[in-house]
Amino acid sequence: MTENFADRISGALGIALSASYIAYAQTIEDSMLADSVGAAGVPSGVGMVMLLASAALLLKAKPPSVTDELPTQKGAANWRTHALALGLLAMLVVYVLILPLAGYWTSIALLLGAVAWLVGARTPKTLLLCAVLGASALWLLFSMALQVRMPPGVWPAWLGV
Repeated sequence: MTENFADRISGALGIALSASYIAYAQTIEDSMLADSVGAAGVPSGVGMVMLLASAALLLKAKPPSVTDELPTQKGAANWRTHALALGLLAMLVVYVLILPLAGYWTSIALLLGAVAWLVGARTPKTLLLCAVLGASALWLLFSMALQVRMPPGVWPAWLGV
């Protein structure tokens, strides 16, 4: 498979997947105290970035010509790149699915830990520090600095808060 052909397929699939990701993110329920961004703001923003990146990939691909070489296998490195991208996409889908139940801090901590593991962090201490410190920093940024109300999940109801 030529790189040009792979870019067209990846771009088209990325547009379809990111559009459905955005549509699903829009179904995240806001509370009565939600601000103008709402609970779906961050996942929708991630979906828009995915959509723009996919569109750029699709536009980058040149139309086929008769002088193009026949599709060839590029080897394991090409498949590893696609597997990494699919892994990241799967993690974002899981993040959107668990966000209403687990809440922002827990969901983003799990996402950050999973991404750190995917890109090579293997020691439990590194994964835990990345997840806890990253989630705390993002929660402080959005909740305290930007005053964006983040979804609490089911924890407050279970704890009787």
